[in-house]
Amino acid sequence: MHTASLKVYGDEAAVADARDGLPSEPETTWRKGDPRPDGRTRIDAGFYVSLGEDEDPAALLRQLRAWLHECEARGITFDVPPLAAELRIAISDVSPGIALDLSIADLTLLVNMGITLSITG
Repeated sequence: MHTASLKVYGDEAAVADARDGLPSEPETTWRKGDPRPDGRTRIDAGFYVSLGEDEDPAALLRQLRAWLHECEARGITFDVPPLAAELRIAISDVSPGIALDLSIADLTLLVNMGITLSITG
């Protein structure tokens, strides 16, 4: 199963503003000072939102694009100094013939929205 999620973190007010306009609810949220899974204390507020999962990388990209374009239509951007956003794509099966093809338009959208990209296998 291939998955995509967005991690957003930073200043509490900026995180709350970003969260309020999203097309879907975050699955995990935290506040500054909350304990992290490793026992340390969080230095910022943030959330994770699931953007999709599918066995087919092309289907996952369609879900991801739809979510990002909805954010774009709503005027949501993460390109604000007290805020950071990271798109995390996890590919579970890296068999021959499996490809995750991000277009120049996809990458431009990520840049324009202030989202960094992390792909793991």
